[in-house]
Amino acid sequence: MKNILIVSLNSGGTMGHGRIITSLANGLIKSKKNVTLVSETDYSHFFNLNKGIKNIILHETNHVNYTIGGMHDYKQKNKILEICEREKTDGIFFSTFFDLELVKEVKKKGIKVILLSYPIRDTFRKALIVNKAYEVFDKIISLYDPSVNEKKLKNEIIVNPLNIVVRSIPQNGSKIDIVLTCGGGGRPSSRIFINKTYYALKPILKEKNLKVTLIKGNSKTKEHIKGIKSIEWSKKFEGIIAFSKVVISEAGYFTMLDLINYNKFAIFIPGKRIIDNQELRAVMLEKYGVGKVFFPFEKKQKLTKLVKESLNNSNKDHTITFNRVKRKFAKYKDFMSVVLEELQ
Repeated sequence: MKNILIVSLNSGGTMGHGRIITSLANGLIKSKKNVTLVSETDYSHFFNLNKGIKNIILHETNHVNYTIGGMHDYKQKNKILEICEREKTDGIFFSTFFDLELVKEVKKKGIKVILLSYPIRDTFRKALIVNKAYEVFDKIISLYDPSVNEKKLKNEIIVNPLNIVVRSIPQNGSKIDIVLTCGGGGRPSSRIFINKTYYALKPILKEKNLKVTLIKGNSKTKEHIKGIKSIEWSKKFEGIIAFSKVVISEAGYFTMLDLINYNKFAIFIPGKRIIDNQELRAVMLEKYGVGKVFFPFEKKQKLTKLVKESLNNSNKDHTITFNRVKRKFAKYKDFMSVVLEELQ
């Protein structure tokens, strides 16, 4: 297969979804595939896209939160069918969210259809099994998550995604004391995250002169505290994580991969997600020893204490603990090698 289409719609423009599809597109280009990337967000503003990738931006439609595990109605399905025809597509990836009728239409054209999915809530997964949506795909490539233990489907392969999101980080980067990253900014949980972290950090910032950066994504927060730098996103996100002393995160899937890649202990404040079980992931990561959990309903004094402890222990070597987690990923085949096998 030579002409590959990657479709990412209804993701809400979050950076996690952008990470995986842009990494996939770059990997395919390096393997001499013709790649067309279709999304509602121009991810080239946030990620480096290799030369040769066709980047098609469709007009944005209202984000649908309440779907059956990511299955919903694409308002622009005819446009995607036109793109398939024009680009002579012979392989197509849907990233987590998909239109079942469109999948069926694409298959009628003899195009191989692959669902690329990070771990969704078990209730949604079961719903897709019951309504037989998964059976329509030629293959489901699921990204491994150590907090999820699901029975593998007949047409499913679980893969290790660590290599596709890891980047070579310079030896000497800009040091940051505390990084706050609230994932899919703009959602209510993100606003709670920012409020909780800001007010937990207030007493610490009065005592110490610290370099603190908030990566807010789409959040429209107007909160401001002296000493905290606020940015929307950075193409050097991995470096920011790697050179920080303390990371406070919502326990999003792709941030978890960065933390594991760079042996970075974190504080997790799980956000409420319809499709993603961040609470379970945060609890399991604490169990594995790679972070501590602070729930949004808890008092900010606990978070202040956790941050102080993390700053004091920031030089601690967590290599052994993280290598134990990496071995869980290493049991599965590398993401990109599986993709290329499927596209032969």
